[in-house]
Amino acid sequence: MRVWPKPDKHAQEPIGARRVCPFMGRLALLICGLLGSLLGPLAPPVQGYQDESLTVAIAGADGGALPDVNVDLLRNGKLLAGLKTGADGRASVRVSQGLFTVSIHQTGYLPVEEVVDTRTSSRSVVEIKLVPVPHAQETVNVEASNEDITEQTSSPGEQIKPQEANESPLRPLTLTDALPLVPGVVLAPNGQTQIQGSGEMHSALLVDSVDTVDPATGRFGLSVPIDVVDSLHVLTSPYLAQYGRFTAGVVTAETKPGGSKWHYDLNDPLPEFRIRSGHLRGLKSATPRLSFGGPIVPDRVSFSEGLEFVDNKIEIRTLPFPFNETKTTSVNSFTQADFTLTPRQTLTTSFHAAPQNIRYANLDFFNPQSVTPNGDTQSYTGIGTHRLAIGEGLLQSIISWSNRNTTISAQGPLGMAVQPTGNSGNYFAGQGRNSRRFEWNELWSLKPITGLGIHKIQLGSSVANATDDGQLTAKTVTLFDSQGVKIRTIDFAGGGPFDRTDQQPAVFAQDHWSFNSRLALDAGIRMEAQTITATTRFAPRMGFVWNPSKTGRTTVSGGIGTFYDSVPLNVYAFSHYPEQVITTYQPDGTVLGSPQTYLNLTSEAAASGFPFIDREQKIGNFAPYTVAWNLQMQHQFSKYVTTRAKYLESHGDGLITLSPEVVQGQNALVLAGNGSSIYRQFELTAQLALQPNNRIYVSYVRSLSQGALNESDTYLGDFPSPFIQGNLYAHRAGDVPNRFLAWGSIALPWKMKVSPKIELRSGFPYQSFDVYQNYVQTEKAENGRFPTYFSADMRVAKDIKLNSKYTLRPSISVTNITNHFNALQVHANTGDPQYGQFFGSYNLHTRFDLDVVF
Repeated sequence: MRVWPKPDKHAQEPIGARRVCPFMGRLALLICGLLGSLLGPLAPPVQGYQDESLTVAIAGADGGALPDVNVDLLRNGKLLAGLKTGADGRASVRVSQGLFTVSIHQTGYLPVEEVVDTRTSSRSVVEIKLVPVPHAQETVNVEASNEDITEQTSSPGEQIKPQEANESPLRPLTLTDALPLVPGVVLAPNGQTQIQGSGEMHSALLVDSVDTVDPATGRFGLSVPIDVVDSLHVLTSPYLAQYGRFTAGVVTAETKPGGSKWHYDLNDPLPEFRIRSGHLRGLKSATPRLSFGGPIVPDRVSFSEGLEFVDNKIEIRTLPFPFNETKTTSVNSFTQADFTLTPRQTLTTSFHAAPQNIRYANLDFFNPQSVTPNGDTQSYTGIGTHRLAIGEGLLQSIISWSNRNTTISAQGPLGMAVQPTGNSGNYFAGQGRNSRRFEWNELWSLKPITGLGIHKIQLGSSVANATDDGQLTAKTVTLFDSQGVKIRTIDFAGGGPFDRTDQQPAVFAQDHWSFNSRLALDAGIRMEAQTITATTRFAPRMGFVWNPSKTGRTTVSGGIGTFYDSVPLNVYAFSHYPEQVITTYQPDGTVLGSPQTYLNLTSEAAASGFPFIDREQKIGNFAPYTVAWNLQMQHQFSKYVTTRAKYLESHGDGLITLSPEVVQGQNALVLAGNGSSIYRQFELTAQLALQPNNRIYVSYVRSLSQGALNESDTYLGDFPSPFIQGNLYAHRAGDVPNRFLAWGSIALPWKMKVSPKIELRSGFPYQSFDVYQNYVQTEKAENGRFPTYFSADMRVAKDIKLNSKYTLRPSISVTNITNHFNALQVHANTGDPQYGQFFGSYNLHTRFDLDVVF
């Protein structure tokens, strides 16, 4: 929730400015606001006459009294009195006659500046109604609340409090690192965050309401530092029409403003050293993080900065030291400035810079360092957000720009040799790519409309332009059997540079209709398009929220809606990729048949009876979608215990797949929109707040995730596999039938705090392959799954106050306390003599950290 800073007490907005500016356009509004803040009062001060009592009565949108609201009474720009409303929403003071300004800046509400002239007005009571800031009402915390139903939506999100995530043994560096703390979100073996059993290309990541995913791949990439995040939510199939470009979930984050006081935090300044057999073996990791912020011009301009440097060596336990480390180096900087232009309009600007270098990516037992690729990415994003209060409504305008340069390279010039027992040579592919996005968003939250309840209507639009240009090159891949006999080669021919451009317009309307204090509906429709896909999609959505009892302790909510993926641009770069030429050999080394060339083809989507997609008849007219619904009930047993039960189901269709086929007698690798998926989830969660500011979160999730395994991102991502298998409908990479998760913090004596994390879940699924790297569709292959995963982790921290300004916070984190065997890999190739055996595990590990708070 963003807090509007107080206006400069040495300036006063011209009284007529509010009547003129709304009719002059956005640029005129900005100019008027700046002039109003700089010119100061236009009227000379008026001397008072006699004292009289002035009462300010504050009410909410529903007319109910609001207690504990701070009210400033100004005269000629000077503060005369600071008041706070009582239980009846009123505050009184004796003043002399004259011209006064009543100033209210309450967190979560639009600011109010009202001029009162006690010389000409007979009013002794000034009545003011506060309107909640619209963007602060989009999600509901997992905590139950007795608030009016008009303040809730049918799409409550799972909230992660950044401070609590920082205290956990997970110790996240970025906001995406914290997501596995949410029920139903896991980090799959392929490194992708899985939401609702789907990979990142099916979810949206919004930072300050801006889409930050890579338009080329749909991946999240390196997100903003966790230290600059003010609020973080994960929404699964939200029924608010303002959200688009996803079929699984939406991750939303709001960043921190600078604030009214300067603050500094230094986390993890000490490096972690590598110790083997009791001997120091160099630096293992260094992750110093610095965040600070405060006012540049009091009540006018604030500044904040989050900066982290990462030099991390991730040890792979299935390889011998010292050739068993993936090395990651990055600088992650997020800079933000907040401006109060006038009491009714603000401007926020931010810039995110995230260069990252990865050496030996995807390192494992079967792919030693020489076979792995390097990845270099430079990512930059700039955002400007302008908010203008118009009456009791709010108009929010956002302009954003992002640029991402990616280079993938091999360790050397050799081709790639593949065997059932492990690979050698060098990685087969290299690519250079530059993707960009420019976007302009408008969101207008209208003044609440009364009539058969209260209508809170939002209208919005979005215009985005995305581009992707680059080139992929590839070298020969040679396959051998377990005896070292060459059985197949994959050569690459042709290919060239690609340059793709896409426009993505969207408009939407939604209404939060509160019938009364116990029942509300969310209804909306979104229309969006992708010019490169030649499709226009309509997404109707509806949800409800209901308090069956007057106490408000129980809340029932649910809904149904249609959701669409944004098709990544690399799908349309595929036609410029080199074509595969496959040669198969007999045991004596002679060629079997003739080499087979596979054309890179993109098909036209098959005819569908789905009524909400309008598409042209042309190749590549893809529109992946899901239809999802959910029902949940939340109950607050007491102020200490809150529980929730939730069921969610989604059906996906039109997913983009890549398969080898024969088209008119010619071998081809065909991109098609014929994939499907299903996801079901039953969730039980509880929040225990037995201590102030310390909570324990407990959840159990029973889920099923199945779908097409040959989705296009396996070949069109940053680190593609050279093997394209035929389609197989099976358990997806993020399928976890059972997962129990408990984490949180407990305060101990002597200013100590212990933060446990316990996770018990089913193992991830895996598929078996033959020596030609094709799926083996046997009973074992369809039911292959890693052993049960269990890890008990703990972090213990103690605050040592040096003085009134500085506090040291040393901590010790221990992971996998029980030394449980959590298999890292499996011999999944049927030609491997150790086929079916699991191996590798991360044992108990201890880490010391030091934070400095000042």
